[in-house]
Parts: sequence; structure tokens; C-alpha cells
Amino acid sequence: MNGDFATPETAAGPERAAGPIPWRLFTSSMGFLTQSRLRRMLHLSGHQICLGLPGKSDGVLVWGQSATSNRGQALAARRNLPLIRVEDAFLRSLRPGRMGDAPLGLLIDPLGVHFDASGPSLIEQCLHSDRLYDSNFLARAETGIARLRALDLSKYNIHDLSLPLPAPGYVLVVDQTKGDASLRASGADHTTFQTMLARARADYRSERIVIKSHPETARGLRPGHFSPADAQKNVTLLSDLVSPHKLL
Repeated sequence: MNGDFATPETAAGPERAAGPIPWRLFTSSMGFLTQSRLRRMLHLSGHQICLGLPGKSDGVLVWGQSATSNRGQALAARRNLPLIRVEDAFLRSLRPGRMGDAPLGLLIDPLGVHFDASGPSLIEQCLHSDRLYDSNFLARAETGIARLRALDLSKYNIHDLSLPLPAPGYVLVVDQTKGDASLRASGADHTTFQTMLARARADYRSERIVIKSHPETARGLRPGHFSPADAQKNVTLLSDLVSPHKLL
């Protein structure tokens, strides 16, 4: 076994994790158990990933709002323990995870998930805190934003900077993959996306409308909510892997 993975019998030592998140995190998700990159990042964040039943000073680890997260949520509630949710960082990888690329970073959140509006998250807490009046904190954020823009970085980074963009003056409609956790958490569905496109057509009758496909849809990994059948009259479907920065 690697040093960053343990069973309850081998996990021991002083609490190392900073902040309110417990050191030992128990999970039943196979992704945390089989993906060494995830275990390594959590270990470097000060956490030990464990199997079995957690104790009173431990936490329960789940992946975002995945289909299996309900088991961990029920366990945390039953034993009155902190529930820790992990999600891909906003700068994730070169290619989507379904193409085999491991994440470059993780969001570790003891409050919730940033895309779930039904409850708070660390990002929401930060936006409501005095940190927005901290000049050093804001300067760090501005530097990070400037670097992302200068290097043309996004969540996925398989876009081709040489691909042509639509001529300026278009209305942008952005697609998402069907069944994505962010849609389930927000209560959106296929009808929501069709309504969005219908509203764009009604509000911008004389403008060009560009539907941007999700990178996973463009690669045939997961279906989206729009298809070539939606490209009628002033609407075009953009599946090319163009730079999201330049498109926006």
C-alpha cells in the first residue's frame, strides 16, 4: 500500500489537516481507492483516505453530487460526522476525464458543492466574507485571472488556437452534457435548454445565434442537449474546439 492510503488499523498519527476538515476521511467510492492521483493530492492536502467505519473525530469523503454520494451522505448523517465533498478544480486537465486524463487539482469542500444552489459552499462563504476587502487576497485573485487569460487556460485545454471563430456580433448559447451533476443539482433538464434557445431566438430575431457544444459532446463522449437539427435560420452549432476565452 502507498503511504497515502490506509485501513483503520494502519491509519494513525496526529491530525495534520488544516482547518475544519478532519485528517482521516473514510470513503466507499472506488475512485478514491483506485486512482493514485486523487489519493496523492488528498494526502498532500493533509488527509488520510481510509476504509471501514469512521470514528467520532473522522469525516466522510464523497465525490461531489455523484450518483454514489448519497451513501456517504447517509453515513455522515447517521454517525453525525462532517461530510467532505471533492470535485475537479476549475483548471482540470488537458483532455476531459472520460478520455483518461487525471485531474490536476481538486476542490475540497466541507460545506457543499459550488454548483449546487440549494446549499452553501466554500466559494459562497468566501464571497460573503471579509476576504473580499483583503487587498492581498484580491491581488492574488487578479494575478490568477490574468495568468489564465494570458495562457488561454480553461477547465479542459484541448482547444486549438488556430481554429477560426465566428465573426463578431453573435449571441452565444452554451450547451452542457445530459445528466451532468451540475444540472441535477440546479434542477435543469432538456426542457431548460430548449427554453433557453427559444428565448434567444425570440429576443434576437435578426442576430446570429451560436450554440457552443460541450468538449465531451464534440468528442462523442457524452450527448448534449442540442444537435444539428437545432441549427436553423440564424442559428449555427459550433462543435470545433475553439478557445473559450476567445469565443467569449
